[in-house]
Amino acid sequence: MIHVEVKPGLAPEDVFFIHGNLASNRWWLPSEEIWKKEAQGKNYQGSLIYAEFRGCGGSTAPQSSDEVNMHLFAEDFIEVVRSLKKGPVHLVGHSTGGLIASLMMAKAPELFGKAVLLDSVGAQGVTFDTSMISAFEQMKQDRNLTGVVLGSTIHNNNPESKFFKDVLVEDAFHAVKTVGHWVLQALDGLDIREEIQKIKNEVLVLHGEHDKLLPMSDSEALASLFSRGKFQVIEGLGHCPNIESPEKFVSITRNFLFHPL
Repeated sequence: MIHVEVKPGLAPEDVFFIHGNLASNRWWLPSEEIWKKEAQGKNYQGSLIYAEFRGCGGSTAPQSSDEVNMHLFAEDFIEVVRSLKKGPVHLVGHSTGGLIASLMMAKAPELFGKAVLLDSVGAQGVTFDTSMISAFEQMKQDRNLTGVVLGSTIHNNNPESKFFKDVLVEDAFHAVKTVGHWVLQALDGLDIREEIQKIKNEVLVLHGEHDKLLPMSDSEALASLFSRGKFQVIEGLGHCPNIESPEKFVSITRNFLFHPL
């Protein structure tokens, strides 16, 4: 069961959001406040649609590593869009969610419009060393360690903020116990360059200037694979612009999705 939330009337057109690893739909809540302000007094027909991949948030936990596969995750979300009888919808994917969004466009291009890939995992996946795998195993037993690891991905993070402690860390601690390091394994050795080169959608690949988790060169290479791809650096931000500066993230996203290039 994939957990989905639909927030109607908040955008000119439907937008489908996909979070990153160890995250949840709640990562979009800070930016949702910006969308709400912009929608005031307007008769918008579009919805913000949030969905959580297997093992995150309210979605069913996988029973084995065989169920943690980026192609399966993409197919899960394609079925969600079809079940909602919506389309074409725009896509916004963060980190691992960016790679999943790319696969969704490759598998069912008729369902999707434009896409914003926010500090996305690259087309050739990502390889973490054994120390990261070990850290994930330790995080299952230690909520504080989960907070430290998660906080290191957020530029200028305030570890004492209520939202960070009660929402982000709580959801990460849940996810690390349900999907653990299986997502890391699923990204290791993955290569979707061939699929991406077939995508005709307009795609904006964003990368935070201070992202210490994923290299900027991977995002630049990813953007170059799309026939209608564009790359942009977000100055002053890190791996999680949707948390670090929701105003800037929403502004860039809105301008790209709802205004012609």
